[in-house]
Amino acid sequence: MTLSVAVVGAGPSGFYAADAMLKAFPGCEVDIIDRWPVPFGLVRYGVAPDHLSTKNVVKLYEKIFDKPGIRFLGNVEVGRDVSYEELKSFFDVVILACGMEYPKQFDIPGAELDGVVSVTDFVGWYNGVPESPDFFQLVSRARSAVIVGNGNVALDVARLLAKTKAELVPTDIVPMAADAISVAPLSDIYVVGRRGPLEANFSFPELSEFGNLRDAEPIVDPRSLPVDATSVAEKERKKKERNLRVLRTFSEKTAGDKSVKVHLLFFMSPVGILGEPEINAVKMVRNTLVDGKAVATKDTFMLDADLLVPAIGYQSAPITGVPTREGGSAMRHQDGRVEAGVYVVGWARRGPTGVIGTNRVDSREVVDRIVVDSPTAFRQGSVGLDNLLSSREVHVVAVADWRRINEAEMRGVVNGRPRTKFTTVVEMLKLLSG
Repeated sequence: MTLSVAVVGAGPSGFYAADAMLKAFPGCEVDIIDRWPVPFGLVRYGVAPDHLSTKNVVKLYEKIFDKPGIRFLGNVEVGRDVSYEELKSFFDVVILACGMEYPKQFDIPGAELDGVVSVTDFVGWYNGVPESPDFFQLVSRARSAVIVGNGNVALDVARLLAKTKAELVPTDIVPMAADAISVAPLSDIYVVGRRGPLEANFSFPELSEFGNLRDAEPIVDPRSLPVDATSVAEKERKKKERNLRVLRTFSEKTAGDKSVKVHLLFFMSPVGILGEPEINAVKMVRNTLVDGKAVATKDTFMLDADLLVPAIGYQSAPITGVPTREGGSAMRHQDGRVEAGVYVVGWARRGPTGVIGTNRVDSREVVDRIVVDSPTAFRQGSVGLDNLLSSREVHVVAVADWRRINEAEMRGVVNGRPRTKFTTVVEMLKLLSG
């Protein structure tokens, strides 16, 4: 018999795991399963729409689709269309590559007010994730925005909000989101970190981009910057020193006549949100560092805000039967092994860290573990899954179907836009049925 493998999740870690399995177990058959009718996960729905060069990695994944033994089953959700237990009964190996799509809880007074938007919903809105809420009205009238977090996602949100209509044209941002940002009367965008620049998780390229915006300029208080990065562990020091140089350059500039100010704030935390029923201000507290942890002082102040996006991290989407770590930060496993025959890769394994390429190393490590475990081929694999999905009348989207969707999105290109995404599953399935 042929070794049957199910990979749950068609993002970077899923593709790398599938490819590694083909090399480690020649002749195996791999089904890549995804809840959406379109593949590429984080690359399509997480990477910022103005980072098109990063998205070019999908060309590699498209080649994997062409390899013998690979299938794509889009519009199939584990937990909705097939259970975790059923999947295990069909396949010799199950690899969970479903990422982390739930935001960490933002638990401060006023977090329920209109205008406080989870980062997954906000990124989903401008990236075209199906079923995402519509924030056109909220964004189009926002004068001031607060982004909580010091990671690359926080910088992505702030940067996109700061861009002009012309700057958004050559991106694959959803047109309605681009329209809302273009007409918004935004004058101040605050990116707030509870600790300092040396503890921030953003990277040099993302930070540097703020120096090249057409009508927005970064503002940094020089008093928040340390003299150097000697206190940082040696393996991280070079990265932190580069960021410090950029921040220092920003801090030395005199505020110009650009209409949008992007304030990069450190050692501050939101402690309350004011407004009724909509947010109009955020109460902030200044922090001090004690043993690397942010400790609140008694010094508080207010920031005007019409929009607040907490970008403070992610946790795993629950799958019935799959154990997760306390707090849901990632799935519980031992060196990538969840239980007999089941493994986990990517963010669901290690948490939301690293870049796209990190998933390649991660997936190879787990496949090496699978090789050691020496799985045997004795389950029915694709046949069992196909019969089950057919009996439940699930509209399965195959590779050829995805390519039709892709071609339609590319045909929708107008005025220099690289693609116009479908933003609902209904639209995609209607195209395939037409």
